[in-house]
This record gives sequence, C-alpha cells and structure tokens, in this order.
Amino acid sequence: MTIPATVLKVLDDWQVDYQLTNDEDTFQLMQGNPMTSYSSKLARVIFLKDSIGQVQVVIPSNRILDLNRLSQQCGRQFNALKPEELTRLKTKLGIEDFPALPQVTQIDSMVDEHLLAEDELFITSGDNHEWIKLPVDCFKSLTTSSTIGDFTVPLPIPSYQQSPTQDLDDVHAAIKQFTPLRIKQRLEETLDLPPLPETARKIIELRVNPDADTTELASVVEMDPGMAAQVVSWARSPYYGVKGEIKSVEDAVIRVLGFDLVINLALGLALGRTLTVPKEGPNGYAPFWQQAVMTAALMGELARLMPVKSRPNTGTAYLCGLLHNFGYLIMGHVFPPQFSLVNRHIEANPHINRSLLEKYLLGLSREQVSSLLMQQWRMPEEVVIGLRSQHNPSYKGDFSTCANLLYVATRSLRTRGFGDGAWEEPHDEVFERLGITAEAVHNVTESLLEKADDLSELVQMLNK
Repeated sequence: MTIPATVLKVLDDWQVDYQLTNDEDTFQLMQGNPMTSYSSKLARVIFLKDSIGQVQVVIPSNRILDLNRLSQQCGRQFNALKPEELTRLKTKLGIEDFPALPQVTQIDSMVDEHLLAEDELFITSGDNHEWIKLPVDCFKSLTTSSTIGDFTVPLPIPSYQQSPTQDLDDVHAAIKQFTPLRIKQRLEETLDLPPLPETARKIIELRVNPDADTTELASVVEMDPGMAAQVVSWARSPYYGVKGEIKSVEDAVIRVLGFDLVINLALGLALGRTLTVPKEGPNGYAPFWQQAVMTAALMGELARLMPVKSRPNTGTAYLCGLLHNFGYLIMGHVFPPQFSLVNRHIEANPHINRSLLEKYLLGLSREQVSSLLMQQWRMPEEVVIGLRSQHNPSYKGDFSTCANLLYVATRSLRTRGFGDGAWEEPHDEVFERLGITAEAVHNVTESLLEKADDLSELVQMLNK
C-alpha cells in the first residue's frame, strides 16, 4: 500500500498516529462499505467558494452540509467548486481523492463539530482504494487553525421507506410551503401541470389494447411529424447497425425496434414534451435527455441479461429508463427558487443521494412527485412503481423488477461518471434478485458508454 507523497508529508510532519487499511478491511471495521455507506466515522471534505475565496468543509458522511446554516454562521454565500476545478486541484496534489486533512490543500478549513464526537475516524488516503484510520484526538490536532461549528443536519428518512399514500400529503405540504397556489383536489391542478398530451393518450389506449398492431401504432406516431422523425432516426442509429434504408415508422417498428419498444419510446417522447428542461442544473451532471436516453438504453440491455422467466418487457424497461428522472422537470417547473437551492446542495454534497437532499429541503423527492403524476396520467403500474422505488435496494413488492433494474442502471452509470446521484455501488442482494451479476452489468455498461456517440442524434432531437 502507498500513500500519495503530499498526504504522507502531512502525516509525518504532524506526527499523526494512523493505520492504513484497504476497502475490505475498512468494510469489516465499519460494518459497511465505506464507499457507499453513510457513517458518522467517515470524514468527507467538500470544497466551496465565493467572491472572497475558497474554503474546505470537513463533515461526517452521514450528514448533509446545509449551505443556509453555513451562510448564517459565517456570513458568506458559497457554491461548490466545479468538477474541472477539483480535477485541476487533484492533479496539482498528485491524488485521486481528497483526504479530510486540512493541511494537504492548505485551503481555509471548517470542521463540523459532530465529527469530533467520535473516538476514531476514517479518511481516504488520497488513493481510491486505501483508507486511513486515526484516533479523533490526532485529527483534532490538525484542526487547531480550523473554524469549528454546527454546519450539518441529519439525513432524512428516505421517501421509499414511507407508504405511497403519504406522497400526496408531502406534495401538498411542499406546495403549501413554497408556492402561493391554492391546494386543490386533483394532482395535475395542484401542481399546475399540463394535462396528458393527446398523442400520449392515444398511445396509452393502444398500449392497453391487446389487438393493437404495427399499422395502428405507425398511424398514431405519424400524426406527430416530429415524433415520427425521431422514431425513424432512432431506428437508423448506428447503435442498431441495421443495413438498408429505414423509410417509415412502420419500417422502424417491423425491421428494427419492435412494437413494444416503439410504443414506449413514443410515449416517453410525448410525456417529455409536456415540460421544459430547466436551464440550470447541477454542475458536472449529464444533460437531462442525454441521461434519459443512456439510462433507457442500459435498461433495455439489462432486461435482456435477466433469466427469460423473470425478465420484464424490454419496451417497458426502456420507458422506465427514459422517464426515470422526469421528476427533475417537475421540480424545475413547480419550485423554481427551491430547485436552484436543491442544485446547489447537490453540488455541495456529492456523497449524499440527491433524493435525500430533496427530502430535506422540500419535504419530498422527485421520485414521489413523478410517480404520483404518472399514476394520475394512468401510466402502467410498472412505471409508477419503478420511478418511486428506484432508490430502494430492499423493494421486493409488486412490479419490483423495473424498480430494481433502475436501481442498478443508474448506479452503474454514476460510478462511471455519468448521470446524477451519489456514487453508490449497488447492493449484492439486488443483483441476486434480478438473476444477473455485477460483472455482466459492468461489461454491458462499459459497452454502452463506448457507443454513446451513436445515441447522440436521438439526444439532439429530443433537446429540440
């Protein structure tokens, strides 16, 4: 095991009494994977800036850095450093990750007081797979020039641990708190959202009709020239590598995509047009439609990996992926000022699943509000449940397959630097439940990312 030179110098100069462990050792000591668990003993460092300069804030990984609380205590308005700024700093220091040792970067530091209540701490060594364990007294000796304060709040209870019947109450409470809208009975009125698009309504009618055929589907899609062009373009994509000309929607259905995939793709396109993609989003995350298309494609590939007897309909899995982040659009539409605040906290708390940040700041998550809207629009139950339970590794209830696949797909993409949310390795129990292996998911994800350029045409058309 080796420690980067810049980190080792601090440890030696300050005569820190430490032990070096790897992921497996730390897993045993903390009874949880330090790369994914929220532990009071695991110290994280967050870099912020304002017009005055940069600061680093060291906090426990099981707490949220509250920017409002920080502002109240120090009189400054911070934003997180951008990914490219962090990359330059890592390169300068010769490290892969930032250890929670203030002297390494020599940037003004603040330390959350909850961290100092522990008897021992774990911090990254600067290498992604090695950890330093040290007594808290040793850590305190490194913070003599730091500002100590109460900058954090506990994690809220995840939305998926609540009953779905609580979702509507959460929506009402959030709207009552953050908007002047009168509370109404129907969800689409409550949220001031447009009704279900006519094209989507017709597609849903086809979807529930067991006798519907490709001719009827093509007719509905062709009523919307833009959608027709998108479906044909998708079929022509190098991603599928089909030889010969695709000249019509019916060609796309019969020769390339299949009935189920087209009907779900068309439905996702129709729903996606109801709301405008917010102009502002967290730094470093993939644009909305790029993320949607990549997740949808991966969902389709993962569904094919599953045992035949338990795999979901590929088109339905694709639709869940396409709509998995639909709540992002709703948040931007209904809560514009709070949406900006949420984005700032996502940037400042990359170690926290963003659904927990939304729950803390708004009282509800985007998964709650999107699944309620899908239910109001009478979307398939697999989609409603898939969206709501996509962050719940323990969900085994009705229509759990798409929810579990989404859980794996979004995390597999995120651990490779794509998408949004915390960097979490999926739980082994989810792989077992789906009948697929982590290695197979890794290989499929890597293959898909290598072909990302082949999907760019569809993304560009959706952005229009």
